[in-house]
This record gives sequence, C-alpha cells and structure tokens, in this order.
Amino acid sequence: MIRISNLNKQFGQQILFSDVNVAIYENEKIGLIGRNGAGKSTFLKILEEQDTTDCEIDINKSVIIRSLEQNLNFDYPTILEQVISSLKAEDDSQNWKAESILLGLGFSKSDFKKAPKEFSSGFQIRIRLAEALVADSDLLILDEPTNYLDIISLRWLANFLQNWKKGFILVTHDRNFMEKVVTHVIGIHRCKMRRMPGGPKKLLDQIALEENVYEKTRQNQIKKKEKTEEFIRKFRAGARSAGLVQSRIKALDKQDIGDALENIPKIRFKFHYKPYEGDSLIKLDELNFGYTEDDPIIKDLTLETLAGDKIAIIGKNGRGKSTLLKLIAGHLSPTSGKVKVNPSLSIGYFGQDSKDQLDPNKSVLEEFVAIPHINEQEARRMCSMLLFDAESVKKKINYLSGGEKNRVCLGKAILDTTQILILDEPTNHLDLESAQALIQAIQEFKGLVIFVTHDEYMIETVANRLVVFDDGVQTVINENYAYFLKNRGWRDELNLITQTMNPGEIKRNQSKINQNLLRQIQKQQAALEKKIAKLEQSEIENGQLLQDACFDKDHQKIKTYGEKAKQIHDEIAALYGEFEDLIVQEDKITSQK
Repeated sequence: MIRISNLNKQFGQQILFSDVNVAIYENEKIGLIGRNGAGKSTFLKILEEQDTTDCEIDINKSVIIRSLEQNLNFDYPTILEQVISSLKAEDDSQNWKAESILLGLGFSKSDFKKAPKEFSSGFQIRIRLAEALVADSDLLILDEPTNYLDIISLRWLANFLQNWKKGFILVTHDRNFMEKVVTHVIGIHRCKMRRMPGGPKKLLDQIALEENVYEKTRQNQIKKKEKTEEFIRKFRAGARSAGLVQSRIKALDKQDIGDALENIPKIRFKFHYKPYEGDSLIKLDELNFGYTEDDPIIKDLTLETLAGDKIAIIGKNGRGKSTLLKLIAGHLSPTSGKVKVNPSLSIGYFGQDSKDQLDPNKSVLEEFVAIPHINEQEARRMCSMLLFDAESVKKKINYLSGGEKNRVCLGKAILDTTQILILDEPTNHLDLESAQALIQAIQEFKGLVIFVTHDEYMIETVANRLVVFDDGVQTVINENYAYFLKNRGWRDELNLITQTMNPGEIKRNQSKINQNLLRQIQKQQAALEKKIAKLEQSEIENGQLLQDACFDKDHQKIKTYGEKAKQIHDEIAALYGEFEDLIVQEDKITSQK
C-alpha cells in the first residue's frame, strides 16, 4: 500500500534516519516504537503529509490517510454534530456509530448536545479521536491516543481496534495496549527501521539478542586477530615457518572486524527507601468525602496498609481516584472518617497538582539540586533519565510544557528518601522504555506504594491489592488484578458494552448479553459468599477470644477484641449489602427473558 525509500533525515548534528526503506501493507495494524527523540513523530508527519523532501514515497492515490488531530478549534455547536461531520455518508442511519464511539470514549448521552468548548482539553482530544475512528480511512495514524483515556475506555478502544477492518499505525507508551491490538511492529533503532510480525516485546527481544550475538562475535574476532598477530610476531624470523606466517598475514588482511556498537544508555530508575520497623503505615477509617454535601464521591472507605503493599486505585475518570490520593497525602481533609498516618513516616508524592509547587524561576537542574542530599551529578543523571537534554536542563520551569513539568515532579518523587510513595499516573509523558523502567523501580521499592493508573500492564505487574471505583462504589480487593477480572470484572464495562452496540445488534444479541451479565453476577456472588464465610468464621473466633478476655477481666484485650468485633460486623454487613444489590440486578435481568 505504502513504500518509503531512501529516507535520510537529520536536525543539525542529530541523525534521525539513515538510508531507511520500509513498507506498510494493506490492512496492517502496526505499532511504531522507539525512544523519545528517535523520530516517531517525524516519521508520522512525513507519512501524513507525504513529504518527499528527504525520501521517496510510493503510495496508491486512492489510499485515504486519517490522523488524530491536535487542533482543538471545532466547527460544530455540539460534540455529536462534530463527530457526525466526519462520517463518509452523512445520513441518520449512520449516526449510531458516532454515538457508540463517543460512549466508548467516556462521554455520556447527556454530553452529546454540549459544545466541545465545555469540555477539558483531555476530553477535547477524545472528541478528535472519535472523529478519526468514525471516518472511513484506509490508514489511521494514532499518535498517543491512550494518554487521556481511563481504564474502561482503554479496554473499549482495544476491542474496537482489534475489530478494525482497515490499517493503522499506533504510537503509545502503554505496552499492554499495543501488545493487544497490533499485528506488526516497526522499531526505530540506531537510525534504522526494522519491522516484523507480532508486538513490541518480540521485536525488542530480537534486537537485544542480535546485538548481544554481534558483540560476542566481534570480541571473538578480536581475540582471534590478537592470536594471529602474536603468531606472526613469534615466527616471522623463522625460515621453516615462512609459509605459515604468510598465509596468516593474508588471512589477517581479509579479516573484517565490525565496529563497536555505540552505547545507548539504559534508563534505570531507583527510589530511595527509608527503612521502617512497624507494620501498619496508613489506615483509612470509614472515610467519606464530597466536594458538595449532597454528592459524596468516597463513601465509608476502610483500608489498612502494610509495609510492602502495592495498592492500585483503579476505575473510570471522574470517580474520585486522584481525590483519594490527595486525602491520603493530607492535601485534602475528609468530610467524615479519618486518615491515620504515623507522623514519623515520610511520603513521596507525585500528583497532577504537583507542578503547582514548582518554583517558576528555577531551572530543571536547580529544582533537583534543591533536594536535600542530592548533588549535581545525581541531579544531571535524573535529568537524563527523564529525557531532558543538555539544553533542556537549563530551562526555567515557567517555560516548560505541562508534560515536562510533570516529569520534573516525578524526578523529585524518585530522588526523595521515603517509606511511602503516592503516585498519580506516573507513566504518563514517558516513552515505552522509560515507562517500563519506572514500573520495575516501583516493583523493587521496599516500602508502601499507592498509585493511580489506567495502564493494565502496570496494574498486573505491580499491584497486590486494589481499590476499585466501579459502578458508583469503592471496593477494596485484597487480591491482584487477574483475580479481580476473573472473579468480579468491571460492571462499568458491561454497561458500556450494551450501550455501544448497534441497536439492531442489541436486539439480536439480547439473550447472549443477558447470559454474560448473569454469569458475571454469579461470579461476583460466589466471591462474596467466600468472603462472608471467611469473615463469619473470624467473627466466631474473635468472639471466643473476647469471651475469654471478659472471663479473665483483661481490659486491654476486651477493648482490642471488642473493636475487632465491630469491624468484622461492619464488613459483613457491607458485603451482605453488595450481595442484595446483585440479587436485585439478577432478578431484573431474569425478568427480561
């Protein structure tokens, strides 16, 4: 479909592409990978604009290329009209596509009649993404479409792109998302482009293997050359060995040793852990919060954290996840309930509001050097890891973009010495390799980590406990994400699947939809029954201990076991409440049969 030949591109002394030839075939779903600054956006721009200044482009004239627009000036009065305008056939029978895509990307039906300017820049980008998805293009160019999507929208978009009939080129830092949706990957590495079937991991592993083999072969050749040279020096003067020496000299002349590969520094983050002797670090006791009295967004949340916990707070946008982080960090006060934090503990915080705490008159480097016990060398190393070059480190905070400011705040959290990390979307604004390095550093941190992310790979890899914001409820899951998906799943996602189907498809598949819903509800009921049974057994055991303490007149134990009895009773009551809600849902679905 598209062939790019003899691509050579450089900016000043920096060479991006050298004699690159690459082809993109019809209906291929391609992931484009490479470090920040490797040339991904430049390549997409050349492709989109069909710019032949630095290359030759062979493309069928009938091929329609559509990209994700960054311009946020809109032409139509409502978001629905704006998206419908991108339909190839603008008739009422196709309007459901625009509605379905908007719902999938996190808009509600009540949003359809609102003006684009009423939404945040993140949601305006989603409007542009909806326009790109609804248009009938042969090749869709998606540069970081996942940046402003929540976990439910990301799962929806992954399913949408898996079923996309045409081709696309995708750039994203979300490795899990790319692995799910692409059929091929193109990697930009050492000014060349390499393509192969499969996802990014397969290509990166292959490149690492080949470079390892190349270097080992090169070292063996060097050793062989050194031995040959030693033989020649040792026997050059001997008449009897003259023939052997000459043959070795000829062999040495023919021996071609490859150049050493230029060293590409590997990004590696490391959080500074401050040892702590205790077990319990942060405790939330019946926490409630709302920005208005009649609209609480966090209700009766109880959570006790332990050293080594990695807790992911997950759910749709706008449900209160970042607010919960601010409550835990002490940046907000609860409406009722308590946040108990040991005053001797140190907290490293990275939030979306952290950039407001930066000094606009300091440079990037000066912000890092201002951290106690951090010298200039360590600060410069952090600048490099966060992709600030020699010139960028001198820039004043006031002149940085929002994404650059976030990276500075992330660097400060990494350099702090702490027992607790509170992180809000830490992998945003990093490339795929940097995000992977950060995830590994969070895994290795010995203290408590509480984080918000929509990156399912990070949730699967890091979290051992979850706080789930789903269907208007916050639930603590003392298991990993795989357990959650298998035994409970996203109720918000089930609602979305039904909402975004073609009306005719819903009617034809109502029975199947109901079966799936019932199966999901039954899984949730079974999981709740296990929890209730376990708690009821604990209630019996605690009751016996309380009875013994009363007999012994041990007032301290009476108080401890009494408080425990109330906690267990409240947890059981809450679970029975959830169970009753599921029975109501089950009856409602069954009545539709």
